[in-house]
Amino acid sequence: MELPVIFVASGVLLPGASLKIPVKSKLNVRTIEKVLSRGVVANNYVAIAYKVSSEKVYEVATIAYVEKLFGWTLNNSTQYSLDVVGLHRANIEKLTIPTCTVSKIVDPKEVNMEPREKLITGAKSLASNSTSSSFSNEIHNLIDEQEYGKLADLCVSQMKSLGFMQHLEFLGTKTVEQRVELCEKWMTDIGDNNNTLQLKVPNSLALANGNQQKKLNKRKIPNAKTQVELLEEKLDAIEFSDEVSDRVFSELQRLKNMNAQQSEYNVLVNWLELVAALPWSTSTVDDIEINKSRAILSDSHEAMHDVKQRVLEHLAVCKMNNSVKGMILCFTGPPGIGKTSIAKAIAQSMGRKFHRVSLGGIRDESDIRGHRRTYVAAMPGRIIEALKQCKSNNPVLLLDEIDKLYSGNQGSPSAALLELLDPEQNSTFHDHYLNMPFDVSKIMFITTANDIEKLEPALRDRLEIIEMSGYSLNEKLKICENHLLSRQLSKHCISPDYVNLDRTAMVTMIEEYTMEAGVRQLERNVGAICRHVALRLAEALNSDPGADVLPEMELPIEISDADVHKILKVKAMKRVRIVEKMRPLLPGVCFGLSVTTNGGRVMPIEASKSKGTGKIVTTGHLGKVLNESILVAKGWLSANAERLGVKTFEENDIHVHLPAGAINKDGPSAGSGLACALVSLATGVPLRSDAAVTGEISLTGHVLPIGGVKEKVLAAQREGLRRVVLPKSNEEEYSKMDLNIRQEMDVVLADTIEEVIGAMMENSPVLAKL
Repeated sequence: MELPVIFVASGVLLPGASLKIPVKSKLNVRTIEKVLSRGVVANNYVAIAYKVSSEKVYEVATIAYVEKLFGWTLNNSTQYSLDVVGLHRANIEKLTIPTCTVSKIVDPKEVNMEPREKLITGAKSLASNSTSSSFSNEIHNLIDEQEYGKLADLCVSQMKSLGFMQHLEFLGTKTVEQRVELCEKWMTDIGDNNNTLQLKVPNSLALANGNQQKKLNKRKIPNAKTQVELLEEKLDAIEFSDEVSDRVFSELQRLKNMNAQQSEYNVLVNWLELVAALPWSTSTVDDIEINKSRAILSDSHEAMHDVKQRVLEHLAVCKMNNSVKGMILCFTGPPGIGKTSIAKAIAQSMGRKFHRVSLGGIRDESDIRGHRRTYVAAMPGRIIEALKQCKSNNPVLLLDEIDKLYSGNQGSPSAALLELLDPEQNSTFHDHYLNMPFDVSKIMFITTANDIEKLEPALRDRLEIIEMSGYSLNEKLKICENHLLSRQLSKHCISPDYVNLDRTAMVTMIEEYTMEAGVRQLERNVGAICRHVALRLAEALNSDPGADVLPEMELPIEISDADVHKILKVKAMKRVRIVEKMRPLLPGVCFGLSVTTNGGRVMPIEASKSKGTGKIVTTGHLGKVLNESILVAKGWLSANAERLGVKTFEENDIHVHLPAGAINKDGPSAGSGLACALVSLATGVPLRSDAAVTGEISLTGHVLPIGGVKEKVLAAQREGLRRVVLPKSNEEEYSKMDLNIRQEMDVVLADTIEEVIGAMMENSPVLAKL
């Protein structure tokens, strides 16, 4: 017969006995949720199988009846408990998890079997010591009916001194005669040791008490090794350097001579346990194949060709040198573009273990370097803890959000990283708790940051910066099709055949519901689409979630751009409305470009004049550098007013405003936009409404290079602008951008302010004089 199978690793259910099984393993939980909790098992019969080792299952199982199934939720996870009664022994013929095929072992009828005095005496002793009247009645009924096989099963099930393997041996004994003899033998042994038979506590076979039973059995083992002896064995098996070895074994000797009641005893034991757990000489073998690494990076990440090339070069150097010493990468860029995931891909490419240490918000130096072990509740730092968990001294260690370290009253955590990230020093890294040098030079450190400018100069000097820019529309489409959609469908347990997300719907989500350099918000939107599909599927399934055919539903479910509007409701992208609302542009209004930690954005610049004395008023939460850019632009215009044929602002006050006043704005790259806005204000001629400009300017009229070229061009593209004016010095960065972006956008490279004005202001009388 085929029955659901529940695996047990300690405790044996014999026929006639009862057992309470707390279900903890994922395998058993899945079996209960798939089979038992849905009530699809006839009469609630299950097979209890016994795991002898991690890979071996005992050949004899127990067919049991499920009396009760309990389920409760704890810490967002569902837990179960089974109350079962043993019915028959059974041979396991085939395991097809979550079920198995078993054949019941039928005992021959006990005909004219001679009374077994030893068994009867022992059984009566158990009955007399029992506090359960039902158990006593069952014993006497079996004696009266001369059911000696069942009586032996019931007696053995209550012998608490027997181990797991002894119970399995008894369960696997095929004949009644042999089981009775085995039961009588154990009764004699127990009687000799204790004079009386002891009864188990009801339900003491429960697996929840397995650990306590192991401890009781361990106490009975003669010559059991003490904790200090076990520690010494572990430490003897480790290859320490001479300096470390002398220190460790001197501390071990001090521990041996110490009274266990002393306060320092547990402190020293914990310290030696940490020393024994660290991977002093345990390493994983690097398996770097460039073609394999290239394939892993291509499959896991779209675009970012320069970053992938740099990573492959880094891996090639590691392969040639057979070492990672001297190379500490730092991926910097906006959130959600894949900095953490590309670090995981590097670890996979090298065949090394991966561990992530989040540094965001850390203010205490001891989080990095640990506490002195003389302190109460002292513990090692995060680096040593990471090595302890990895069990390897050469993992790929990701120090995430390194730009979000803060200096507090407890020291500077970023200063604590200086020794760790210095290739010349980290071979003798000192953790305060360990207080011994540990070689971390074999670790491949990778760091991530959103804003590299926030790093201290000494720390930044130790890092090799790799800038990661945001994604274009086409790149986001590929990421959505190849990665995000499949990941969210899998997360929501939806077959890819059940839903078809139209490409126009993806474009709608990207352009109207996200405004980001990465794809994190886009993935949330795809998740919302999947939840909508899951609801429709659940409504169609009704009360039959296991059905293979969905009634009255056309599959796949088509999701168009109109469906996206219904599902996601209000559009999240407000900034496009601001740009459209400002059109047509008035004189003195210009579209600039800026870069934030969330990617590029279009920054409108507004300038107006009124009668006055040449005073400049600025609003919009502007920084010191931006205010200086306004003075430079006004100074250039005043110096060239006669040549341009415009009036200066000596008789007018100028008011410069940048909208979105709650956002801090600073940086020199708005200089070109400010110069254009002031020229437009002076001439009364509006600038082009489909163009944006960026670039720092000098007082003599030169346009200087800026950063974040790709993010700024992508921001202009998202906002519907088609012309971007860039400094000619940034031509190299522009040439590295994707061909489809360069073909779509009209990019003008300017070397002087006159060229910038010519690109931003067409059909103006000023242009003829330039």
